[in-house]
Amino acid sequence: MKMDFTGLRRVPDEELMRREIRYLALVQVDLMALYRRWGRPDVGVDSLAEWLSFAFALPNGEKFALQREAYHPPTPGFLLSTTKALFSAEAAAQVIAALDIPEALAVEVNPEAAG
Repeated sequence: MKMDFTGLRRVPDEELMRREIRYLALVQVDLMALYRRWGRPDVGVDSLAEWLSFAFALPNGEKFALQREAYHPPTPGFLLSTTKALFSAEAAAQVIAALDIPEALAVEVNPEAAG
């Protein structure tokens, strides 16, 4: 399933409906590389922590986000969460390529999406 990432754009973190997205992959990507390419991260707070978030939307309405804990991330990467249509290992590779950051790569994919 090939998605069209032409027209990929940043959206405010508030546009993401948390119940509509789920964890797809751990992405190794440098915070400063994301910042240089896509601007400042949004900062959100939930009951667990303060989060840095880069949320994106495709022209067809599908959304995804890269998020990590702001102050004490357990991993140097970002958690990639997506809407249902983007929940596959193939889509994860397409999302990462669309970030336009050559060194970005998936280091772990949710086993539920691998098949």
